[in-house]
Amino acid sequence: MEHEPVNIASDNKKPVVSIITACLNAENTIEQTIQSVIKQTYPKIEYIIIDGNSTDGTLDIIKKYEDHIAKWISEPDSGVYDGMNKGIIHSTGDILCFLNSGDLLYDKDTINNVVDRFSNKNVYGVYGNVEVLNDYRKDKLIRGCKVTPNKLLYRHICHQALFVRRFLFDEIGMFSTAFKLASDHEFIIKSIKKYPDKFVYVDEIFAKYRDGGMSCKMMNKMKLEELKILSTNYNIPQFLFGAVVCAYVVLRYKIPQMLKMKSASFE
Repeated sequence: MEHEPVNIASDNKKPVVSIITACLNAENTIEQTIQSVIKQTYPKIEYIIIDGNSTDGTLDIIKKYEDHIAKWISEPDSGVYDGMNKGIIHSTGDILCFLNSGDLLYDKDTINNVVDRFSNKNVYGVYGNVEVLNDYRKDKLIRGCKVTPNKLLYRHICHQALFVRRFLFDEIGMFSTAFKLASDHEFIIKSIKKYPDKFVYVDEIFAKYRDGGMSCKMMNKMKLEELKILSTNYNIPQFLFGAVVCAYVVLRYKIPQMLKMKSASFE
């Protein structure tokens, strides 16, 4: 089913920003995500929610805010990247970003500040930092840095803090549903390898996302997907270097985090 109560300001001088939220059974997190979008000061936001046929209270929350939503759809899908692809298809904005359930825009001026960077037509993508919300950490964790194609062998851009021009999905292709955890990383690698000078890093926090320990629980599968992505986008020496660095990162950071989570569960 589809609903289209459009509430978009009409300022022809400003580009439309399509914010796409994919969700499934997200009644505990979707409302905060929606509120972070509708509080934005930027006037031309097209908000699209793609629900994977939720059976909890998610749809009731979406309906509560549907006057602020350009389109929402609820139907079965094959995973989060399938939902994100549907959002791309239904979007009309010049600039796209993906804020899935539980993700939050950092403050009310985030979109306004990001759009300013796109005033230069030679900018195809803008990315910044994210604040990671994690029940197992007491200190504030910020992730993000300037990347190059080679840095993407071992670093990531969090998709919550990435804004891209929509034509990139026509040139690069949409998110591969063959990957369940790392398809956004594949799209980012392909885009930045093709246009390394067209992406701008801003050392500011654009979004917040809740880790919740999932990256640790699914770490093995995610790393295997990432290694497959690296193997098809880099030469053998680069791939081997990336694989070694990934292994080091797992040993240096992820294992202590998992041990901390395990310790916390016994307290």
